[in-house]
Amino acid sequence: MFIKVYTSKQNFLMVNIDHIVYIGPGSSNRGCTVHLDTGVRLASIDDYDVLLNQLI
Repeated sequence: MFIKVYTSKQNFLMVNIDHIVYIGPGSSNRGCTVHLDTGVRLASIDDYDVLLNQLI
């Protein structure tokens, strides 16, 4: 299963949930960081809760 991780208002990446290791909340509840098992960190403009809801 894949989720959309928005890196800007118009750009997003499709990320396989099997590769997500950790989703770290951003500062002041704005955005978050997605850590992948490949060592890549994606800065998302979506809030932490938005990404978690896609996983359910």
